[in-house]
Amino acid sequence: MKSYFEGWYFKIVDKTEDNIYAIIPGISFDKEGNTQAFIQFFNGKEVSMDFLSFKKSEFQYSKNEFDVKIGRNYFSLEELELDFKNENLEVKGKISFSEIKPWPVKTFSPGAMGWYRFVPRMECYHGVLSFDHKLEGKLTINGKEVDFTEGRGYIEKDYGRSFPSYYLWGQTNHFDEKGISLMVSFAKIPWLGSFFDGFIVGFLYNNKLYRFATYTGAKISKLKLDDSRVIIHVKDKKHRLEIKATRAAGVQLPSPIDGSMTGRILESITAKIDVKLIELNKKDEIVIFEGVGRNAGLDIGGRVEEIKEVN
Repeated sequence: MKSYFEGWYFKIVDKTEDNIYAIIPGISFDKEGNTQAFIQFFNGKEVSMDFLSFKKSEFQYSKNEFDVKIGRNYFSLEELELDFKNENLEVKGKISFSEIKPWPVKTFSPGAMGWYRFVPRMECYHGVLSFDHKLEGKLTINGKEVDFTEGRGYIEKDYGRSFPSYYLWGQTNHFDEKGISLMVSFAKIPWLGSFFDGFIVGFLYNNKLYRFATYTGAKISKLKLDDSRVIIHVKDKKHRLEIKATRAAGVQLPSPIDGSMTGRILESITAKIDVKLIELNKKDEIVIFEGVGRNAGLDIGGRVEEIKEVN
């Protein structure tokens, strides 16, 4: 393997919403084939991050299902188990997941990326493994026991060569009403010697997934960003989804460039996202849902100054 990375993103929030973490296990291969397994541990409340590096021999995986071991740490769709320490951080414990809600994978709708999932040699591929699920279990973090039982979680996956040269990403599953979740991704996509701005938005509400994406024929009707917020509106023939993300304090997370974890992205997991879903009729517009998502993940990466605003 050369110039390749594969990583998973677990966000966990306890019932009180006082403890918010993102755990990112993965493996990377640079241009020369040098290999590094890693775990990133992001504390959202303290706005701190620890990067733990492991040898290639410490990375084990299943070819048939999501089943990954890195050292004494284990990751799957059913649970995560952590047992690591460095000079700043010691974490140990196990959290189980239930009532997983993945982005549906069907013959003519194969996951979040749609048919782009099958296009070879794309820069980055993306999958939503669970929009929302229940947590059960505890972690001991630097001697303090944190109970995540009845908390909420989110899982996604990225793999490929590099993160896009510019992109926006947001996610939240903490609304006043349970069972609601949002994921939005916008990025520069290299394509046949040129590029285009592609996007994927999934909004889970009342057990229905509203999909807005480049491959579904949806369009961006508004896009603006500044130092404090990101606004993006997407629409198709039946609905419009209005999203306003308010930035929060974040950290610089390592990200892949040609497989090597030498890039940096700014991420927060305590942002706020206002969401409004509108049904479009010939005569009027009907608001189906309006609410504010808390504990939101928000990434703004790369040369965002190149993003063209849409009014």
